[in-house]
Amino acid sequence: MYLSSLKANGFKSFADKTHLRFEPGVTAVVGPNGCGKSNIADAIRWVLGEQSAKALRGGKMQDVIFEGTDKRKPLNICEVSIILTDCEKELGQEFNEVELTRRVHRDGGSNYCINGKNCRLRDIQRLFMDTGVGRTSYSVMAQGQIDQILSSKPEDRRAVFEEAAGISKYKAQRKEALNKLARVETNLDRVTDVIAEINRQIGSLRRQATKAIRYRKLSHKLRHLDVGYNTYQYGALKSDLDNIDKDAGGLQSEVDDLEQKESRLTVYKEERQALIQKIQDSQQAVFDLRSAKEQAANQTHMSEIRITSMKERIDQAQEEIRSFETQIQELGSRLESHSADKELHLDVVGSSDEVFQERNRDLADIEARLESSEREIQTLRSGLGAGESALQDCREQLSLLEVETGTGSNRLEQLTVEFKEQEECVAKAESELERFNKEV
Repeated sequence: MYLSSLKANGFKSFADKTHLRFEPGVTAVVGPNGCGKSNIADAIRWVLGEQSAKALRGGKMQDVIFEGTDKRKPLNICEVSIILTDCEKELGQEFNEVELTRRVHRDGGSNYCINGKNCRLRDIQRLFMDTGVGRTSYSVMAQGQIDQILSSKPEDRRAVFEEAAGISKYKAQRKEALNKLARVETNLDRVTDVIAEINRQIGSLRRQATKAIRYRKLSHKLRHLDVGYNTYQYGALKSDLDNIDKDAGGLQSEVDDLEQKESRLTVYKEERQALIQKIQDSQQAVFDLRSAKEQAANQTHMSEIRITSMKERIDQAQEEIRSFETQIQELGSRLESHSADKELHLDVVGSSDEVFQERNRDLADIEARLESSEREIQTLRSGLGAGESALQDCREQLSLLEVETGTGSNRLEQLTVEFKEQEECVAKAESELERFNKEV
Protein backbone atom coordinates (compact mmCIF):
# COMPACT_ATOMS: atom_id res chain seq x y z
CA MET A 1 0.00 0.00 0.00
CA TYR A 2 1.35 3.40 -0.92
CA LEU A 3 0.14 6.97 -1.35
CA SER A 4 -0.44 7.62 -5.04
CA SER A 5 -1.81 11.18 -5.12
CA LEU A 6 -3.01 14.13 -3.04
CA LYS A 7 -5.66 16.70 -3.96
CA ALA A 8 -5.91 19.92 -2.00
CA ASN A 9 -8.28 22.83 -2.56
CA GLY A 10 -8.28 25.82 -0.20
CA PHE A 11 -6.07 24.10 2.45
CA LYS A 12 -3.66 26.63 3.99
CA SER A 13 -1.42 27.84 1.13
CA PHE A 14 -3.16 25.73 -1.54
CA ALA A 15 -5.61 28.42 -2.67
CA ASP A 16 -6.12 26.81 -6.07
CA LYS A 17 -7.02 23.23 -6.69
CA THR A 18 -3.72 21.31 -6.53
CA HIS A 19 -3.14 17.69 -7.56
CA LEU A 20 0.13 16.01 -6.51
CA ARG A 21 1.02 12.58 -7.91
CA PHE A 22 3.45 10.35 -5.97
CA GLU A 23 4.80 7.79 -8.37
CA PRO A 24 6.51 4.65 -7.02
CA GLY A 25 10.01 5.58 -5.87
CA VAL A 26 9.15 9.05 -4.55
CA THR A 27 10.42 9.13 -0.96
CA ALA A 28 10.69 12.83 -0.10
CA VAL A 29 9.45 16.32 -0.96
CA VAL A 30 12.19 18.95 -0.98
CA GLY A 31 12.15 22.68 -1.49
CA PRO A 32 13.15 26.03 -0.02
CA ASN A 33 11.80 27.37 3.21
CA GLY A 34 8.21 28.61 3.03
CA CYS A 35 7.30 26.71 -0.14
CA GLY A 36 4.64 24.57 1.63
CA LYS A 37 6.40 21.25 2.33
CA SER A 38 5.01 21.08 5.85
CA ASN A 39 1.53 21.91 4.51
CA ILE A 40 1.63 18.68 2.49
CA ALA A 41 2.37 16.67 5.61
CA ASP A 42 -0.29 18.59 7.53
CA ALA A 43 -2.82 17.88 4.75
CA ILE A 44 -2.09 14.13 4.97
CA ARG A 45 -2.28 14.23 8.74
CA TRP A 46 -5.52 16.28 8.61
CA VAL A 47 -7.31 14.00 6.15
CA LEU A 48 -6.39 10.99 8.30
CA GLY A 49 -8.45 12.46 11.15
CA GLU A 50 -6.29 14.89 13.10
CA GLN A 51 -8.52 16.78 15.56
CA SER A 52 -5.96 19.04 17.21
CA ALA A 53 -5.60 22.44 15.55
CA LYS A 54 -2.37 22.94 17.56
CA ALA A 55 -0.84 19.87 15.91
CA LEU A 56 -1.60 21.56 12.57
CA ARG A 57 0.08 24.78 13.70
CA GLY A 58 -3.14 26.66 14.16
CA GLY A 59 -5.41 28.04 16.86
CA LYS A 60 -8.69 26.55 15.62
CA MET A 61 -9.74 24.15 12.93
CA GLN A 62 -11.01 26.98 10.63
CA ASP A 63 -7.41 28.25 10.43
CA VAL A 64 -6.60 25.52 7.87
CA ILE A 65 -8.87 27.34 5.34
CA PHE A 66 -7.14 29.77 2.98
CA GLU A 67 -7.25 33.21 4.60
CA GLY A 68 -6.73 35.23 1.44
CA THR A 69 -4.14 37.76 0.29
CA ASP A 70 -4.07 41.33 -0.91
CA LYS A 71 -5.14 40.22 -4.36
CA ARG A 72 -7.38 37.25 -3.53
CA LYS A 73 -10.42 36.84 -1.36
CA PRO A 74 -10.52 34.25 1.45
CA LEU A 75 -12.28 30.95 0.81
CA ASN A 76 -15.19 29.53 2.78
CA ILE A 77 -14.34 25.86 2.39
CA CYS A 78 -11.28 23.64 2.15
CA GLU A 79 -11.05 20.06 0.96
CA VAL A 80 -8.24 17.48 0.93
CA SER A 81 -8.34 14.04 -0.70
CA ILE A 82 -5.70 11.29 -0.74
CA ILE A 83 -5.68 8.14 -2.87
CA LEU A 84 -4.08 4.92 -1.55
CA THR A 85 -3.22 2.16 -4.06
CA ASP A 86 -2.80 -1.61 -3.61
CA CYS A 87 -4.56 -1.56 -0.27
CA GLU A 88 -6.91 -4.54 -0.48
CA LYS A 89 -4.95 -6.65 1.98
CA GLU A 90 -3.81 -3.96 4.42
CA LEU A 91 -7.20 -2.17 4.68
CA GLY A 92 -9.38 -5.22 4.16
CA GLN A 93 -11.27 -3.54 1.31
CA GLU A 94 -12.51 -4.90 -2.01
CA PHE A 95 -11.10 -1.93 -3.93
CA ASN A 96 -7.57 -1.58 -5.27
CA GLU A 97 -7.68 2.16 -4.63
CA VAL A 98 -9.24 3.96 -1.70
CA GLU A 99 -9.91 7.69 -1.76
CA LEU A 100 -10.24 9.51 1.57
CA THR A 101 -11.73 13.01 1.64
CA ARG A 102 -12.17 15.54 4.42
CA ARG A 103 -14.04 18.78 4.00
CA VAL A 104 -14.51 21.66 6.43
CA HIS A 105 -16.53 24.89 6.21
CA ARG A 106 -15.77 28.22 7.77
CA ASP A 107 -19.01 28.06 9.79
CA GLY A 108 -17.65 24.93 11.55
CA GLY A 109 -19.34 22.11 9.62
CA SER A 110 -17.18 19.20 8.44
CA ASN A 111 -17.61 15.76 6.92
CA TYR A 112 -15.55 12.71 5.89
CA CYS A 113 -15.89 10.56 2.78
CA ILE A 114 -14.56 7.15 1.75
CA ASN A 115 -14.70 6.65 -2.02
CA GLY A 116 -17.21 9.52 -2.28
CA LYS A 117 -19.58 8.20 0.44
CA ASN A 118 -20.06 10.04 3.71
CA CYS A 119 -18.67 8.28 6.80
CA ARG A 120 -17.67 8.89 10.41
CA LEU A 121 -14.28 9.72 11.91
CA ARG A 122 -14.41 6.40 13.75
CA ASP A 123 -14.73 4.57 10.42
CA ILE A 124 -11.52 6.17 9.18
CA GLN A 125 -9.71 5.42 12.46
CA ARG A 126 -10.81 1.77 12.32
CA LEU A 127 -9.80 1.56 8.67
CA PHE A 128 -6.20 2.55 9.35
CA MET A 129 -5.81 0.91 12.75
CA ASP A 130 -2.89 -1.61 12.86
CA THR A 131 -1.63 -0.42 9.44
CA GLY A 132 1.04 2.03 10.55
CA VAL A 133 -0.87 4.87 8.93
CA GLY A 134 -2.81 7.36 11.03
CA ARG A 135 -2.68 10.71 12.72
CA THR A 136 -0.62 9.34 15.67
CA SER A 137 1.35 6.73 13.72
CA TYR A 138 5.01 6.80 12.98
CA SER A 139 4.46 6.97 9.21
CA VAL A 140 3.71 10.72 9.34
CA MET A 141 6.39 12.70 11.16
CA ALA A 142 6.12 16.44 11.48
CA GLN A 143 9.00 18.84 11.90
CA GLY A 144 10.72 18.29 15.27
CA GLN A 145 8.62 15.21 16.06
CA ILE A 146 11.63 12.82 15.89
CA ASP A 147 13.45 14.75 18.56
CA GLN A 148 10.25 14.83 20.59
CA ILE A 149 9.95 11.05 20.37
CA LEU A 150 13.53 10.54 21.40
CA SER A 151 13.21 12.89 24.37
CA SER A 152 9.69 11.85 25.36
CA LYS A 153 8.66 9.60 28.22
CA PRO A 154 8.80 5.82 27.92
CA GLU A 155 5.00 5.67 27.85
CA ASP A 156 4.91 7.92 24.75
CA ARG A 157 7.60 5.92 23.00
CA ARG A 158 5.73 2.74 23.89
CA ALA A 159 2.68 3.97 21.92
CA VAL A 160 4.90 4.37 18.85
CA PHE A 161 6.39 0.90 19.28
CA GLU A 162 2.96 -0.66 19.81
CA GLU A 163 1.73 1.02 16.61
CA ALA A 164 4.76 -0.34 14.76
CA ALA A 165 4.22 -3.80 16.25
CA GLY A 166 0.57 -3.79 15.21
CA ILE A 167 -0.98 -4.27 18.65
CA SER A 168 -2.60 -0.81 18.96
CA LYS A 169 -5.63 -2.16 17.12
CA TYR A 170 -6.12 -4.88 19.68
CA LYS A 171 -5.55 -2.47 22.54
CA ALA A 172 -8.20 -0.20 21.08
CA GLN A 173 -10.57 -3.15 20.70
CA ARG A 174 -9.76 -4.23 24.28
CA LYS A 175 -10.44 -0.70 25.52
CA GLU A 176 -13.72 -0.58 23.64
CA ALA A 177 -14.69 -4.00 25.00
CA LEU A 178 -13.84 -2.91 28.53
CA ASN A 179 -15.95 0.19 28.04
CA LYS A 180 -18.80 -1.99 26.83
CA LEU A 181 -18.34 -4.31 29.85
CA ALA A 182 -18.39 -1.28 32.14
CA ARG A 183 -21.63 -0.12 30.51
CA VAL A 184 -23.04 -3.66 30.83
CA GLU A 185 -22.09 -3.76 34.54
CA THR A 186 -23.74 -0.39 34.99
CA ASN A 187 -26.86 -1.69 33.24
CA LEU A 188 -26.76 -4.83 35.43
CA ASP A 189 -26.58 -2.70 38.52
CA ARG A 190 -29.56 -0.74 37.33
CA VAL A 191 -31.43 -3.98 36.50
CA THR A 192 -30.59 -5.33 39.97
CA ASP A 193 -31.92 -2.15 41.54
CA VAL A 194 -35.07 -2.44 39.42
CA ILE A 195 -35.54 -6.09 40.40
CA ALA A 196 -35.11 -5.22 44.08
CA GLU A 197 -37.62 -2.44 43.73
CA ILE A 198 -40.02 -4.76 41.91
CA ASN A 199 -39.57 -7.45 44.61
CA ARG A 200 -40.34 -4.81 47.17
CA GLN A 201 -43.49 -3.85 45.26
CA ILE A 202 -44.66 -7.42 44.51
CA GLY A 203 -46.76 -7.61 47.67
CA SER A 204 -48.62 -4.41 46.97
CA LEU A 205 -48.97 -5.37 43.31
CA ARG A 206 -50.39 -8.77 44.34
CA ARG A 207 -52.95 -7.07 46.54
CA GLN A 208 -53.76 -4.69 43.71
CA ALA A 209 -54.11 -7.66 41.34
CA THR A 210 -56.52 -9.35 43.76
CA LYS A 211 -58.54 -6.17 43.98
CA ALA A 212 -58.49 -5.90 40.20
CA ILE A 213 -59.77 -9.49 39.80
CA ARG A 214 -62.53 -8.83 42.35
CA TYR A 215 -63.36 -5.59 40.54
CA ARG A 216 -63.58 -7.41 37.22
CA LYS A 217 -65.95 -10.01 38.71
CA LEU A 218 -68.12 -7.34 40.32
CA SER A 219 -68.09 -5.23 37.17
CA HIS A 220 -69.07 -8.30 35.12
CA LYS A 221 -71.94 -9.03 37.52
CA LEU A 222 -72.92 -5.37 37.52
CA ARG A 223 -72.91 -5.39 33.73
CA HIS A 224 -75.29 -8.38 33.68
CA LEU A 225 -77.56 -6.71 36.21
CA ASP A 226 -77.40 -3.49 34.24
CA VAL A 227 -78.33 -5.37 31.06
CA GLY A 228 -81.30 -7.00 32.81
CA TYR A 229 -82.47 -3.72 34.26
CA ASN A 230 -82.09 -2.03 30.88
CA THR A 231 -84.09 -4.88 29.29
CA TYR A 232 -86.87 -4.36 31.85
CA GLN A 233 -86.79 -0.61 31.24
CA TYR A 234 -86.80 -1.23 27.49
CA GLY A 235 -89.96 -3.34 27.76
CA ALA A 236 -91.69 -0.75 29.95
CA LEU A 237 -90.64 2.08 27.69
CA LYS A 238 -91.71 0.09 24.63
CA SER A 239 -95.18 -0.44 26.08
CA ASP A 240 -95.36 3.23 27.00
CA LEU A 241 -94.20 4.08 23.52
CA ASP A 242 -96.90 1.89 21.99
CA ASN A 243 -99.52 3.65 24.12
CA ILE A 244 -98.08 6.96 23.12
CA ASP A 245 -98.20 5.87 19.46
CA LYS A 246 -101.87 4.97 19.85
CA ASP A 247 -102.60 8.30 21.53
CA ALA A 248 -100.58 9.98 18.83
CA GLY A 249 -102.70 8.21 16.19
CA GLY A 250 -105.88 9.50 17.83
CA LEU A 251 -104.38 12.96 18.16
CA GLN A 252 -103.21 12.75 14.56
CA SER A 253 -106.76 11.95 13.43
CA GLU A 254 -108.01 14.90 15.46
CA VAL A 255 -105.28 17.04 13.95
CA ASP A 256 -106.32 15.84 10.48
CA ASP A 257 -109.95 16.73 11.29
CA LEU A 258 -108.81 20.12 12.50
CA GLU A 259 -106.75 20.56 9.36
CA GLN A 260 -109.77 19.62 7.25
CA LYS A 261 -111.93 22.07 9.20
CA GLU A 262 -109.22 24.66 8.85
CA SER A 263 -109.08 24.03 5.10
CA ARG A 264 -112.89 24.33 4.98
CA LEU A 265 -112.62 27.51 7.02
CA THR A 266 -110.08 28.77 4.54
CA VAL A 267 -112.46 27.93 1.70
CA TYR A 268 -115.28 29.69 3.55
CA LYS A 269 -113.06 32.69 4.11
CA GLU A 270 -112.15 32.73 0.42
CA GLU A 271 -115.86 32.41 -0.53
CA ARG A 272 -116.71 35.15 1.95
CA GLN A 273 -113.99 37.34 0.49
CA ALA A 274 -115.30 36.59 -3.01
CA LEU A 275 -118.85 37.44 -1.90
CA ILE A 276 -117.64 40.65 -0.27
CA GLN A 277 -115.81 41.50 -3.46
CA LYS A 278 -118.93 40.66 -5.48
CA ILE A 279 -121.03 42.85 -3.20
CA GLN A 280 -118.54 45.66 -3.58
CA ASP A 281 -118.64 45.18 -7.35
CA SER A 282 -122.46 45.22 -7.25
CA GLN A 283 -122.45 48.37 -5.15
CA GLN A 284 -120.02 49.93 -7.59
CA ALA A 285 -122.24 48.89 -10.50
CA VAL A 286 -125.29 50.37 -8.72
CA PHE A 287 -123.36 53.56 -8.10
CA ASP A 288 -122.30 53.65 -11.75
CA LEU A 289 -125.89 53.07 -12.88
CA ARG A 290 -127.13 55.80 -10.59
CA SER A 291 -124.53 58.19 -11.93
CA ALA A 292 -125.41 57.15 -15.49
CA LYS A 293 -129.11 57.66 -14.70
CA GLU A 294 -128.38 61.11 -13.29
CA GLN A 295 -126.32 61.94 -16.39
CA ALA A 296 -129.16 60.69 -18.63
CA ALA A 297 -131.67 62.78 -16.65
CA ASN A 298 -129.42 65.81 -16.99
CA GLN A 299 -128.99 65.17 -20.71
CA THR A 300 -132.81 64.73 -21.03
CA HIS A 301 -133.43 68.01 -19.20
CA MET A 302 -130.87 69.77 -21.39
CA SER A 303 -132.47 68.23 -24.49
CA GLU A 304 -135.89 69.45 -23.36
CA ILE A 305 -134.48 72.92 -22.79
CA ARG A 306 -132.83 72.83 -26.24
CA ILE A 307 -136.09 71.58 -27.83
CA THR A 308 -138.03 74.39 -26.14
CA SER A 309 -135.50 77.00 -27.33
CA MET A 310 -135.50 75.51 -30.84
CA LYS A 311 -139.32 75.62 -30.91
CA GLU A 312 -139.21 79.25 -29.84
CA ARG A 313 -136.61 80.04 -32.52
CA ILE A 314 -138.72 78.16 -35.12
CA ASP A 315 -141.82 80.16 -34.12
CA GLN A 316 -139.84 83.39 -34.36
CA ALA A 317 -138.48 82.33 -37.75
CA GLN A 318 -141.99 81.50 -38.99
CA GLU A 319 -143.27 84.85 -37.75
CA GLU A 320 -140.38 86.58 -39.52
CA ILE A 321 -141.10 84.58 -42.68
CA ARG A 322 -144.78 85.60 -42.53
CA SER A 323 -143.79 89.24 -41.97
CA PHE A 324 -141.35 89.01 -44.90
CA GLU A 325 -144.04 87.45 -47.07
CA THR A 326 -146.44 90.27 -46.19
CA GLN A 327 -143.69 92.78 -46.96
CA ILE A 328 -143.00 91.06 -50.27
CA GLN A 329 -146.68 91.15 -51.10
CA GLU A 330 -146.82 94.84 -50.16
CA LEU A 331 -143.70 95.49 -52.21
CA GLY A 332 -145.22 93.57 -55.11
CA SER A 333 -148.43 95.57 -54.91
CA ARG A 334 -146.42 98.77 -54.57
CA LEU A 335 -144.27 97.68 -57.49
CA GLU A 336 -147.38 97.11 -59.61
CA SER A 337 -148.83 100.41 -58.53
CA HIS A 338 -145.54 102.13 -59.26
CA SER A 339 -145.38 100.46 -62.62
CA ALA A 340 -148.88 101.68 -63.43
CA ASP A 341 -148.01 105.12 -62.14
CA LYS A 342 -144.85 105.01 -64.19
CA GLU A 343 -146.77 104.20 -67.32
CA LEU A 344 -149.28 106.95 -66.55
CA HIS A 345 -146.55 109.43 -65.84
CA LEU A 346 -144.71 108.38 -68.97
CA ASP A 347 -147.85 108.93 -70.91
CA VAL A 348 -148.52 112.25 -69.19
CA VAL A 349 -145.04 113.66 -68.79
CA GLY A 350 -142.95 111.72 -71.20
CA SER A 351 -140.60 114.54 -71.57
CA SER A 352 -139.83 115.07 -67.81
CA ASP A 353 -136.36 113.54 -67.16
CA GLU A 354 -136.14 114.42 -63.53
CA VAL A 355 -139.30 112.60 -62.64
CA PHE A 356 -138.15 109.66 -64.69
CA GLN A 357 -134.77 109.47 -62.97
CA GLU A 358 -136.36 109.75 -59.53
CA ARG A 359 -138.69 106.96 -60.38
CA ASN A 360 -135.80 104.88 -61.61
CA ARG A 361 -133.94 105.44 -58.36
CA ASP A 362 -137.04 104.44 -56.39
CA LEU A 363 -137.33 101.37 -58.54
CA ALA A 364 -133.65 100.43 -57.99
CA ASP A 365 -134.11 100.87 -54.23
CA ILE A 366 -137.16 98.69 -54.24
CA GLU A 367 -135.35 96.01 -56.32
CA ALA A 368 -132.35 96.09 -53.88
CA ARG A 369 -134.70 95.78 -50.91
CA LEU A 370 -136.41 92.91 -52.68
CA GLU A 371 -133.10 91.07 -53.27
CA SER A 372 -131.99 91.54 -49.60
CA SER A 373 -135.44 90.29 -48.47
CA GLU A 374 -135.04 87.23 -50.67
CA ARG A 375 -131.56 86.58 -49.19
CA GLU A 376 -132.91 86.90 -45.65
CA ILE A 377 -135.75 84.54 -46.53
CA GLN A 378 -133.20 82.00 -47.90
CA THR A 379 -131.08 82.35 -44.71
CA LEU A 380 -134.15 81.87 -42.51
CA ARG A 381 -135.13 78.81 -44.56
CA SER A 382 -131.62 77.28 -44.12
CA GLY A 383 -131.76 78.08 -40.35
CA LEU A 384 -135.21 76.50 -40.24
CA GLY A 385 -133.79 73.29 -41.85
CA ALA A 386 -130.87 73.22 -39.38
CA GLY A 387 -133.30 73.73 -36.50
CA GLU A 388 -135.49 70.91 -37.77
CA SER A 389 -132.44 68.59 -38.11
CA ALA A 390 -131.29 69.57 -34.57
CA LEU A 391 -134.83 68.96 -33.31
CA GLN A 392 -134.78 65.53 -34.97
CA ASP A 393 -131.36 64.75 -33.35
CA CYS A 394 -132.68 65.85 -29.98
CA ARG A 395 -135.71 63.64 -30.41
CA GLU A 396 -133.46 60.67 -31.32
CA GLN A 397 -131.18 61.32 -28.33
CA LEU A 398 -134.24 61.63 -26.12
CA SER A 399 -135.52 58.27 -27.33
CA LEU A 400 -132.07 56.69 -26.77
CA LEU A 401 -131.92 58.16 -23.29
CA GLU A 402 -135.40 56.85 -22.56
CA VAL A 403 -134.28 53.38 -23.74
CA GLU A 404 -131.08 53.58 -21.65
CA THR A 405 -133.09 54.78 -18.66
CA GLY A 406 -135.42 51.80 -18.99
CA THR A 407 -132.46 49.43 -19.38
CA GLY A 408 -130.72 51.01 -16.38
CA SER A 409 -133.89 50.68 -14.33
CA ASN A 410 -134.20 47.02 -15.26
CA ARG A 411 -130.48 46.48 -14.50
CA LEU A 412 -130.90 48.33 -11.20
CA GLU A 413 -133.82 46.11 -10.26
CA GLN A 414 -131.80 43.01 -11.24
CA LEU A 415 -128.78 44.19 -9.24
CA THR A 416 -131.05 44.93 -6.30
CA VAL A 417 -132.33 41.38 -6.43
CA GLU A 418 -128.77 40.02 -6.74
CA PHE A 419 -127.66 42.26 -3.88
CA LYS A 420 -130.39 40.82 -1.69
CA GLU A 421 -129.31 37.31 -2.70
CA GLN A 422 -125.69 38.17 -1.89
CA GLU A 423 -126.74 39.54 1.49
CA GLU A 424 -128.56 36.29 2.18
CA CYS A 425 -125.43 34.31 1.13
CA VAL A 426 -123.21 36.51 3.32
CA ALA A 427 -125.57 36.01 6.28
CA LYS A 428 -125.56 32.27 5.64
CA ALA A 429 -121.72 32.24 5.37
CA GLU A 430 -121.40 34.26 8.59
CA SER A 431 -123.70 31.83 10.38
CA GLU A 432 -121.63 28.89 9.02
CA LEU A 433 -118.45 30.67 10.09
CA GLU A 434 -119.84 31.32 13.55
CA ARG A 435 -120.89 27.66 13.83
CA PHE A 436 -117.46 26.51 12.64
CA ASN A 437 -115.76 28.83 15.12
CA LYS A 438 -117.88 27.36 17.89
CA GLU A 439 -116.89 23.83 16.74
CA VAL A 440 -113.19 24.86 16.68
